[in-house]
Amino acid sequence: MEVIEIGSARSSGPGVAKGKLKVADLPDGLPMEIPVIIVRGARPGKTLWLHGCVHGNEYCGTFIIHELVRSLAPADLAGMVVALPILNITAFQKNQRMSPFEMYGGGDLNRCFPGQADGSLTQQIAHRVYLHLKRHANYLVDFHTAMTPDVRWALYADFPGEVGRAGEGIARAFGFHSTLAAAPDILGGSAMMTAARDGIPAFIVEAGGKGPAFARETVADGAERLRNVMRHLGLLAGEVRSYGKIANFARFAWVTAPRGGLFQPVVRCGDRLEKGTILGHYFDVHGTPDGSAESPHPGTVLAIHPGPLMGNGETLVHIGMDAKES
Repeated sequence: MEVIEIGSARSSGPGVAKGKLKVADLPDGLPMEIPVIIVRGARPGKTLWLHGCVHGNEYCGTFIIHELVRSLAPADLAGMVVALPILNITAFQKNQRMSPFEMYGGGDLNRCFPGQADGSLTQQIAHRVYLHLKRHANYLVDFHTAMTPDVRWALYADFPGEVGRAGEGIARAFGFHSTLAAAPDILGGSAMMTAARDGIPAFIVEAGGKGPAFARETVADGAERLRNVMRHLGLLAGEVRSYGKIANFARFAWVTAPRGGLFQPVVRCGDRLEKGTILGHYFDVHGTPDGSAESPHPGTVLAIHPGPLMGNGETLVHIGMDAKES
């Protein structure tokens, strides 16, 4: 078998190899390293690349990846799983979205791929990760969260030809009902879109909320859906479960709050909206009702601000639009 090396993780045959990949330097000169897990099967096959915590406080994906990896036996696997459960390690450690050491305004790692060797810190991290992703991955699954524990939606890179068809197949095998067929002109600089442009079918999972806002059931469900994806791709044997139809959104809308205040949402993820549907209510500091927020679009709630405080310009609601169930 070919020797696979990603940082200090080295795989020369069936089994589990763990190590770390240096992605940058810390301000004190010590290495900034992220964990790498390679699970290699006894039989040849494709490589499924998984990564999480592109945004450091989106922990649910990390736990889903860990849950999956613990369940895999190399003897049952055809091909290989490469898992980088924590990409943005310093943001992860600080429980925040972007690295505390990013100084130049380019801190969103999911807008920096394929990266730049001599760019900002986050661009350098993206560069060093993507070199390995591009070399080894046949498929990419990228884990994210939104704001509340009930978040459950997904998106795939809807490119012409096999890349888009394979991405849709992964989406159907994962089986979240709310799914966006993401056109090539959106989410520029994301790992998903960058991989798809390089011929790698790519898929993003949005499950659970930021920080600790996710449940054990979400982790177990995500890992099982990943195993179903692996059965679909031929990495694991067994029947592929059908989760039913998916509602393919043609587009989405990020709606920001035009005002601030104490906010209580009244809708949940997955709820259907009409134009004018009440999303939540505002209160002043005396507890007096102070108006409501209404949806400017029909569609489905993908994410909603949890309150209790709303700042001007914060994301109020994320809406999936023009869904076609199939």
